Amino acid sequence: MAVSSFDSQHPYKSSSPAKSEQVVKPQAMRLQRTLGALETYSFGLTGHVGWIGTAPVLHAALGPKAFWVWLPGVIVSMLLNFQVQRLAQTWTNLAGGTPNYAARLLGKISKLGPYVAIGYFVGWAAAPVVYAIVLTDLIKVNLQPIGLHPPEMLLKIGFTAIAFIVGLSGTRALAILQVFFVLPGIALLIAFCVQGLGWLAFSPDSPGLIPSNLSTLPSFGEWAKWFFISTYSVYSCETAASFVADSKKPAQTARFLGVAAWLIPVVFLGCSWVMMQLAVPGGTGNDGNLYVNLVASAKPFWGESASLLVTVLITTCCLVSSSTTVANTSRVLYQLALDGHLSPVFTVVSKRGVLGPALLFTLILSLICLLIGNLSDVVTVTGVGYLISIMGFHLGLWMYRHRSEVRWAWLSLGFFIVEAVVLVVGCWLWSPKDLILGLLFPGVILAIDVAIRRIPFALLRPKWWMNLYYKQSESHNEDVLGVQVFALLGLISCSVIVGWVVSAKLHTVVAQANNDLLVILIATLAFISVAIACWTTLPQITAIEEAREKAENLFYNAIDATLILDTQGRITQTNLAAEKLFEMKAQDLTGYRLNKLVSLPGTPDAWSERSQLKLIRKGLRILESTVLSRNNQGVQEYVVTLRDISDRQQVVS
Repeated sequence: MAVSSFDSQHPYKSSSPAKSEQVVKPQAMRLQRTLGALETYSFGLTGHVGWIGTAPVLHAALGPKAFWVWLPGVIVSMLLNFQVQRLAQTWTNLAGGTPNYAARLLGKISKLGPYVAIGYFVGWAAAPVVYAIVLTDLIKVNLQPIGLHPPEMLLKIGFTAIAFIVGLSGTRALAILQVFFVLPGIALLIAFCVQGLGWLAFSPDSPGLIPSNLSTLPSFGEWAKWFFISTYSVYSCETAASFVADSKKPAQTARFLGVAAWLIPVVFLGCSWVMMQLAVPGGTGNDGNLYVNLVASAKPFWGESASLLVTVLITTCCLVSSSTTVANTSRVLYQLALDGHLSPVFTVVSKRGVLGPALLFTLILSLICLLIGNLSDVVTVTGVGYLISIMGFHLGLWMYRHRSEVRWAWLSLGFFIVEAVVLVVGCWLWSPKDLILGLLFPGVILAIDVAIRRIPFALLRPKWWMNLYYKQSESHNEDVLGVQVFALLGLISCSVIVGWVVSAKLHTVVAQANNDLLVILIATLAFISVAIACWTTLPQITAIEEAREKAENLFYNAIDATLILDTQGRITQTNLAAEKLFEMKAQDLTGYRLNKLVSLPGTPDAWSERSQLKLIRKGLRILESTVLSRNNQGVQEYVVTLRDISDRQQVVS
């Protein structure tokens, strides 16, 4: 695909600190295309499962009127996905997705692009904190009947940090983990929607498919206030675009944004409709409680399994949202640094795709949000930055309305105006202080970045991180088996201790609470197990894979023609030099008997280890051959090396 003219206006550039470190050895790497299509799809489903984060409190406050909040949000979000898809198909080498597209589109307005992109970063960086609090509250709900009081702050810190621990071990590990957690989450949401609507439509016990007061509209103040909250989840369904730059199949990743767009009404309208009819009514003492409202909504059609399935849904959704944050936010900072908007230290990436400085910075910001303590303040303050980023994206689309990559430019201008009104009115109704803090937050981060560029501290320089990654890749830890054993023993011991303590209390609790706690424990231990595996076994697997790739490169790029044969002398593998020698493509050589190409009698077991041969098809060409036998996983093979020595023979004669 042709490069858009936008790229010529915003080439990758570096600040002076980056130039001074171009001579550093080893040189900085760039994100490699290591993610499969399914892995990038899984990251693109995170916004959908994020519905559970805002739906209960919104429906508790508005009841059926919440539908009129979701409906415009769904329409804008679908159009946003299709527009982001167009840009992802154009800028296939740009990481970070929507905020970095906005930064490019707003390039004509100095400093606005980075400010908008950092607003998006702030909104996502708070997600692990929000879901850590949700998981902690879920554990509290299940432990209260047995009189246990878990250490809340410790649990919140642990749930916030767990995805970062996995992320620091490699992008592939995080992506694979995401696949296994997001698929049951999205499947349960779709089942909740389909089964719930079916029960409402056909069950004799149904309160009816259509709410009696659906025609009642919220006041403008109510609508603006709750639309501001809803954007936190309904707009965030375009995250697949963040991974186009390191996808093995960027075109497929971009196309998935269309699939994600059509899933938005299924989740945000379908699931909300079920909750609108079946959730706990507002004012009953459970207003906005995620667990209570989801269980109440699901129990009519899931029966006694509702509590268990809802616990699975909440746990998986919280963990995948945190892991997507780790991957998404680091790519936002990475691309902003590549484009010269942030310190060059954020461009550093390891061989395994670990954006260490960006991950560490995001973790620190997340922990700061956690220390704020008040969940509503965290959501409101960081939600300001997120909505600003979408506003900036829509404004940038209108500014470049004559470009072929831009769709619905005038609609984007209308969305920008409405969102600006929602930002001011809606957030002001929540808290004028939070609105001001939210507007200042991205500016504070940009000011911190300026300090990072100027402070002469080694940890803030690309050279330190590149040397760290280089030493890690060169080091060979001979005691790694001991580390693995101790890590696994620690995991097992902790699991036994937790199980022992909980089981000692569970005789007073109904079995359902036991099952719910087990789900949370298994999901959390799965994350921890993957983290341990990533820090112990995965580096060895990666080293083996790298060694194999090096061996294959040496084989394919060898100067001499090298062929792998089976016991009958048929060619199974060949290199570039052999293709050149025989003037045949590799696919044509495969399966060909070598003795039909050179003067070798019989089968390989009868050939001499070293000999001189004639090339049958190219006149009097003399070849020097070396034949070695090997056993490859129980299969007998022969490695034949051929060197053309015709010129040397002519000189001798």
